[in-house]
Amino acid sequence: MTAAGTGRPAPPPPVPLRTDRLTLRHVRPEDAEALLWYYRREDVTRHLLDGPWDAERAAEQARHRSGRKHITQSGFATVLVAELTERGNGAEPGRLVGDISLWAVDETLSHGEVSWVADPELGGHGYATEMARAVLGLGFEHYGMHRIQAQVESTNRASARLCERLGMTREAHLRRNWWIKGAWTDTLVYGMLAEEFTTGGGTAGSDC
Repeated sequence: MTAAGTGRPAPPPPVPLRTDRLTLRHVRPEDAEALLWYYRREDVTRHLLDGPWDAERAAEQARHRSGRKHITQSGFATVLVAELTERGNGAEPGRLVGDISLWAVDETLSHGEVSWVADPELGGHGYATEMARAVLGLGFEHYGMHRIQAQVESTNRASARLCERLGMTREAHLRRNWWIKGAWTDTLVYGMLAEEFTTGGGTAGSDC
């Protein structure tokens, strides 16, 4: 793990990450169809900069994300998909429950940001919480980050609740700072410090 604040990269991350019910692994180009399954939905992409996706966009994004494996400088990311390790809640093993990105905000590599998208068809079972907690652990315990933040479009209540379940603190409400799909929107900023993170912290909620 890197020494916080030095800007020296950590070794490549120990991927795949395994939790009680999920395997988090690097994105592959052949994940395009599985990503399209939920990124084609308007209710999934309404809080994102683009979308819904079509097959061409899904293939492009799967290729792009498959190359984002390690944080070695500011702006670089580790992008993972989370898949079920066993049959659960009507879904077969290997089905994607969502995807998640962690990147370095500045050149010290000690300040990170995380973002996620989850398949709403598999909501209500705590999968998104499990996925996000694993990546917070990666940021704090492997990359040695001292702070990780999440920026959430203010009407995205599901993601705001997820931040709260993870134990992140709401630090700011930025007014009309983000132009999304033809309108200015507000952003909520949540943050967590390394000393606040525990792998057992938070509880799985009813939405994610």
